[in-house]
Amino acid sequence: MDSSQVGSTRTFVLAKGFTQVGSHTALIGEDDTRRLFAEVYADPDRPDVRPQEAYQSMLSSIQPGWTLRLLQLFWPDPEPRLEFQKQVSQWETPVSEGLEILHQGLSLAVQEYPLPFVRRTVLEFVLPSDEGIAWWEGLAGLCAGFGLKVRYLNQSAVEGLTRWMLNPNLEYRNS
Repeated sequence: MDSSQVGSTRTFVLAKGFTQVGSHTALIGEDDTRRLFAEVYADPDRPDVRPQEAYQSMLSSIQPGWTLRLLQLFWPDPEPRLEFQKQVSQWETPVSEGLEILHQGLSLAVQEYPLPFVRRTVLEFVLPSDEGIAWWEGLAGLCAGFGLKVRYLNQSAVEGLTRWMLNPNLEYRNS
């Protein structure tokens, strides 16, 4: 099987561990490549976000032979549920039986209902040599002009990403 095939997760399954590249954590691929990861998201303070132009600029700035993979993932987002549960637990105790049943039903429904999902955009950059690290570190500045922010992923975030990508049940497990 060609390891560069679209949708292939082979490099995640057969990864050899992690290493530091400058101030960034890199996943060591089965072919000894160093893979850097970053999440790209819209700046909430900017109304003029232009992701298509940012991606075009990003792709036109890479050198021939470099590999950059753009991953669009649907990721479980437990934060809204946890915040709502916290608010419900602070409500006053209902005085009537009907309101008590309604309160218990709402609490149970919130606990049992599936988690909402958010779309996350993650970049995977196969570091060709040390010359690629300057491009990678300049990515935040490149994207900022288009209203996007870049968050470079550390080791625990990359591990969480690989667990999520390889979880066939699409269930949220924070382990």
